[in-house]
Amino acid sequence: MLRSNRYALALARRGAPLEPWERSLHGCDVPLCVRPSVADELGRPRHVYAGTQRDNMEQMGRSGRGGGRVAVRRGNAGLLARRERSLALREAVRDGWDAQAVADALAGAHPTLW
Repeated sequence: MLRSNRYALALARRGAPLEPWERSLHGCDVPLCVRPSVADELGRPRHVYAGTQRDNMEQMGRSGRGGGRVAVRRGNAGLLARRERSLALREAVRDGWDAQAVADALAGAHPTLW
C-alpha cells in the first residue's frame, strides 16, 4: 500500500519513488491534498513536497501542532474545522484541479481580505 501523497510525489518525479528517509510534507496543511509542489512554484503556497523528518517536525512546530503543548480550542472545533476544510477541498477538485474552487474551499465561511 502506498499513501496517495507519496504516489503523487513519485508521479511528479516521473515515477521515481521517494527514498525511505523522505517524508511527504503538506505545506498547505490539508491532509487530503495530493497536489505536488514543484520547484518553479516559488512564492506560491506549497502543497505536497518531499522533505526530511526534521523538516516535518519544524513545520509542525511553526504551525503550533505537537511538541507536547495542549492545543487551546473550544471542544472539537479545531478538529471539526480541519475536517470540513478537507472535505470541501476534496469536493472542489472532484472533477479536476480548479484554482478558484480550491481557494473558495479553503476560505470556507471565512472570507479573505484579498
